[in-house]
Amino acid sequence: MSPILILFLSFFFLVILRVPIAHSLVLSSAFVIWLVGLSFDLIAQQMFHGLNSFTLLAVPFFLLAGQLLNVGLITDRLVRLAYAMVGWVRGGLAHINVVVSMIFAGMSGSSTADTAGVGAVMIPAMVKRGFDRRFTVAVTAASSTMGVIIPPSILMVIYGAAGGVSIGALFLAGAIPGMLIGLGQMAYCYYYAVQHDMAAEQRASLSEFWAALKAGFLPLLVPVIIIGGVLTGEFTATEAGMIACVYTVFLIFGIFRSAKWRSMPKVLTEAVVIYSQPLLAVAGAMVFGWLLAYFDAPAQVAELSGPVAKDPTLALLFICAVFIVLGTFMDGIPAIIIFMPIVQELVRTSGASDIHTGLVVVMTLALGLVTPPYGLCLLLASVIGNIKISEVMGQIVIFYALFLAIVLLIIFVPEIALFLPRLVMPQFVN
Repeated sequence: MSPILILFLSFFFLVILRVPIAHSLVLSSAFVIWLVGLSFDLIAQQMFHGLNSFTLLAVPFFLLAGQLLNVGLITDRLVRLAYAMVGWVRGGLAHINVVVSMIFAGMSGSSTADTAGVGAVMIPAMVKRGFDRRFTVAVTAASSTMGVIIPPSILMVIYGAAGGVSIGALFLAGAIPGMLIGLGQMAYCYYYAVQHDMAAEQRASLSEFWAALKAGFLPLLVPVIIIGGVLTGEFTATEAGMIACVYTVFLIFGIFRSAKWRSMPKVLTEAVVIYSQPLLAVAGAMVFGWLLAYFDAPAQVAELSGPVAKDPTLALLFICAVFIVLGTFMDGIPAIIIFMPIVQELVRTSGASDIHTGLVVVMTLALGLVTPPYGLCLLLASVIGNIKISEVMGQIVIFYALFLAIVLLIIFVPEIALFLPRLVMPQFVN
């Protein structure tokens, strides 16, 4: 039996037995290493190699920035601004939910931080206003998926680091698709509000809008600083994460004083714990991915895929299908690292753009955040909304279909994603 087949079969067998993903990656890799007679030193070497990355340091800083935004009650200011912007539209609170997630996505790069921060405020408010709890939880979970698409994005940082792709160009590629997802969700929210006779909120006066804008202005500078600095080359993605943390600390402890310094140890501890979970998976994924490359899996996949590997659109559809399956039971970070060699081989043989491909991978994995059994954002929103996941599925399927339609649109019309990268950073677009 092929070592590659044994590697995947042993991995999926362990996952079915409910062994954690990180442990399954290491154990299945160790089994194949023992089977073919390679040195076990490879495990430690590749795990260290996977973690010894300056770019990877951006992830904990973005996670910490998200935690700080939540503890500093920045979400309340964003809700106030979104209320002034779209609260007057039919079904106002649902639109506010989506808009706040779009803004929050430009600050943290994390969908789970988005779900936690926005959900804690918006789910109780929407239920109190008369929205169905199932719809409320669904729109909160679905809108939070924009956290890894609208720049900055933790998954884009991982993809760029693992594949040697420009992170700034990936950030630009995610801007328009992220906006399309938000607008699509708002369109469905409007349809839902009309069907269920949901009223709009009171239109904000000009003075109220101006007050909300002033309250949200300084937090809105977070994405401007991060993205602007990366695109101009003033600092790297990792340095952007550090600066975002420093600026957020300055906001919540210095200017707004919306949190106490004694809360910092708890915030730091939570950020470390959240980061440690994918970190071990990253280490295990490096061993797994190295074995795939060692046994020449990318070339074999390209050979078996036949015409798929020769056409960029077919290659992207194939990649999309693979990552939809992976996203249902695996976190996006190890999924990217494990299958990066195969993705890169398909990009090389098909002639697809690596920026376009990276965006499709990230968007497809974002679907996994609302797809059981993994469905981390759906799980978190259900816990906040005090409802079973099974009860939300009828509503989340609609948002899932809208999201998937936009992914397919991006695949068939690549210029939607590549317009901004070609305009601002053409040297990184092939």
